[in-house]
Amino acid sequence: MKSFIATCIFLFLLISCRQKKTTESAAAKKIDLVWMDSIIKNSDSSYSRPYKRSDFVTAYYYTNTKSHTVCQVMKDAESSIRQIIISKNDKRIHYSQYYANGQLMAILPLDEYGQFNGKAVYYYSNGGKQSEGVYQHGFKLAKWKNFNDQGKLISEDEYNTNGQAIKTDTQ
Repeated sequence: MKSFIATCIFLFLLISCRQKKTTESAAAKKIDLVWMDSIIKNSDSSYSRPYKRSDFVTAYYYTNTKSHTVCQVMKDAESSIRQIIISKNDKRIHYSQYYANGQLMAILPLDEYGQFNGKAVYYYSNGGKQSEGVYQHGFKLAKWKNFNDQGKLISEDEYNTNGQAIKTDTQ
């Protein structure tokens, strides 16, 4: 159980610290199956249930009662992992989303309340950068850059402190 928590924290810090390198090599960023296996092996119990969204068919839950953590793995009809959420004491500590081909869809750091907070990067299914910007406690903030699928900057959106778009500049 301690190793599960340590693994989660290590991976979160690793993702946060390597964010710049990861954004430049997103094509290589796929689901880490070794990490997933460690979560499953360290869980006390698990269960699954059907999910009523078109992009997710089944939700798998892996719980560790001693560390008060729950890992929720959402899979599509082809059993591809599409989303992973890890919560501790009912607060999200990890969130990742993937395309059906296993490609990372977004890097979204979380604050102590489980809200998106910090530099965020979204990717196309081919691994190219789609957009990047900053979240502040769940709201988009300041300038967000948007790219086409060839990596060319196509627009910049500016957001106020309430997360509302106030200006868009197209390139």
